[in-house]
Amino acid sequence: MRFARLAVLSLLTLSHLGVVTPRVHAQGDFGDEFDDEFGPPRPAPAPAPAPTPTPRATPAPAPVAPPAAVDGFDDEFGTEAPPTARTTSVETVPAAEAPATAPAPRSASQAADDERELRLRLFRAHNTYLGPTGGIHVVGADSGPRGTFRVALGGEFFRSNGFLTAGDGAQRFGGALSLSWTAHQNLEVFASILSYATTNGGSDPNLIQVLGDTHLGIKGFHWVTPFLAVGGDLDLNLLNHVGDIGVVLRSTSLGIRANLTADLRGLDHAIPFIVRFNARYWMDNSSQLIESTERQRYAGLADPLPVEDERRHLLTAAERFALEVNRTDFMDLSLGLEAPLRAAEDFYIHPMVEWNWRIPVNRQGYDCVFVPDATRPGRPEAGDDGCLDIQGVSSFPMTLSLGVRVLPPVRGLALTVAADIGLTGVNTVVRELAPTQPYNILFAASYAYDTVLPVPEIREVEVVREVQVGAPPRGRIAGVAVEQGTDTPISGAIVRFPGRTETALLAGADGSFVTYLFDPGSIELALEHPEYRPGTCSATIPEPAAGATEDMRVEVRCELEALPRRGNVDGRVVDEDGPVSGATMELSGPSSHQLVTDGSGAFRLESVPPGVYDARVEAEGHLIKLAQFEVVARETARPEITLLRRPRRSLVRVTARAIVIRRQINFATDSDEILEQSFDLMEEIADVILRNPQLTSIEIQGHTDDRGGREHNDELSQRRADAVRTWLVQHGVEAHRLRAVGYGQTRPLVPNITSSNRARNRRVQFVVE
Repeated sequence: MRFARLAVLSLLTLSHLGVVTPRVHAQGDFGDEFDDEFGPPRPAPAPAPAPTPTPRATPAPAPVAPPAAVDGFDDEFGTEAPPTARTTSVETVPAAEAPATAPAPRSASQAADDERELRLRLFRAHNTYLGPTGGIHVVGADSGPRGTFRVALGGEFFRSNGFLTAGDGAQRFGGALSLSWTAHQNLEVFASILSYATTNGGSDPNLIQVLGDTHLGIKGFHWVTPFLAVGGDLDLNLLNHVGDIGVVLRSTSLGIRANLTADLRGLDHAIPFIVRFNARYWMDNSSQLIESTERQRYAGLADPLPVEDERRHLLTAAERFALEVNRTDFMDLSLGLEAPLRAAEDFYIHPMVEWNWRIPVNRQGYDCVFVPDATRPGRPEAGDDGCLDIQGVSSFPMTLSLGVRVLPPVRGLALTVAADIGLTGVNTVVRELAPTQPYNILFAASYAYDTVLPVPEIREVEVVREVQVGAPPRGRIAGVAVEQGTDTPISGAIVRFPGRTETALLAGADGSFVTYLFDPGSIELALEHPEYRPGTCSATIPEPAAGATEDMRVEVRCELEALPRRGNVDGRVVDEDGPVSGATMELSGPSSHQLVTDGSGAFRLESVPPGVYDARVEAEGHLIKLAQFEVVARETARPEITLLRRPRRSLVRVTARAIVIRRQINFATDSDEILEQSFDLMEEIADVILRNPQLTSIEIQGHTDDRGGREHNDELSQRRADAVRTWLVQHGVEAHRLRAVGYGQTRPLVPNITSSNRARNRRVQFVVE
């Protein structure tokens, strides 16, 4: 036996063992830890004109305790002390340099680990619904690591039957595509584009679409402490024409926001909790979108009041909601809480709750027209909108958002589901603001990409193993699993070792497998496969020859008996009213069978050869049906055959020389395509031919009128006759009983002098030969 020691070779470990004594710095993070190990701190020496060298103390020779765990290495390799003790070396240090305490510097390995952990934590940041990183709506005073991109695709949904007026059937579907880029460690650039469609049965028009409203913004931030960040952002909102694409510059809005984030994961004792706060002033110019529309409406009034007293030309509440039009600015206050919980390895769940309050600011000086209710002067007239200065705080939009963001074990992917719940501004509608919906469902999928490749973690490790000198050779079994009596390999056969602890093996596509190393002797193998009976085989590993040093390989062939390859049938016969009982069936294919359906229309067969089966089904009051289905080995086929009821007045009858049809087969104009309206007639023709096996030779004749030219009509009539023959063959009529001939315009029934006569001449006839 040969033994060696295991140690992690790093600056921290060498310093701890005393091979190298580093110079310590006052800002070291682990001074208390090193003081305990190197003895009590020495008092600072008295000042002197010339510094006297002070030797460092050398502990007495004794086993030295191992260093504190670094990145999990102690957990993996244990904390056993080395077999021989080391002593610390002596270094002369001027007394003026000797600190009162001896804190240890952080090792390069620890610093790299901290950097990696911080980057991974920041990498889990994702976009809000409108672009900048944060929660659902509340923006964070932070971002992802420098050089990361995030793209998100989101949607929203709202539906209510009584949102603004009773039974209005209001609903909205929308989507947002956003992108953010952390261009610098203190700077993020973001953008988003939104489109949505709103319908309201009480509005005219009842459908309003908004296409391509765009947000462009930039966010700055700074970490004041490891857990507290402050910042701000500018958000430019470019609005498009109503129902069209094209920016209306005078409607462009601007937001100036201050942001605060407290991420308690940055504390010394990390807590998975994030608090965000936003305060934003939103200069809203969306009312410029509809200024010209309201002027045109006013001009079209037959008896207008003075414009300051008129209200009939103004946008309705439904229109303001659909277009997101406001006539005031806003002071927005937002608070968000998030708990980034680690559910499993590389799997995170982030519950979120947010509160948002929009306080209107009438910078535009809008003068609201208020018509009071006759019985309640403090409220607007029934069916009309109120005004901010009358309705007050109850009309200010306030929402509560509840959601969860899931980060699955796919690097960069995040899925978010949330709901906005309206608290105020829902039941109090004012003319200055877009109404607040009672709820809104949000969902989004986002993906983050890091352009900076992670720095690989490199550690130099001295590995210690016990090596047994002169171990005797052992043997492996190289086997192949095949079907009994053939050379067909059994792919995926499971190979087990009864009475042994070794894990089972799986045979490859060619049925081959190679076992573990075994000592000489007999080895029994147990093989199994879902399509074969379990079986066993064995091999013997011989004793090695004298002086042999290489492991041996023994070959073995293992055969398994195949299970019967048959399938089952569990089908039904139905018509337009439900199951058809008492239907007789003739099955032909790999095997033949005659069946009758039970009271539920079902028919069953067990252990039939696999393959394609043709079914002929007859039932009283129904047309004959021919169908086809496939039975797969070791599976159950479940065909459902639908019968057509026989019409009360038959459209087809058989005479001595012809099959007469009372209605013509219809084709698409100048085409051989049989129209769907003739399918029932075709089913009845097929039924008559199938029920009359004595009709062994039938000529299908195609005829046209005289329009289109003789050559064209000959070709068209032939194609139509062929199309009818093909349809009948596909529906079970034997091909050898049918012959298709096109006669073009050569055999008219009546002169082609009127449109009705031409219609009679365009026909398909069935002549019994």
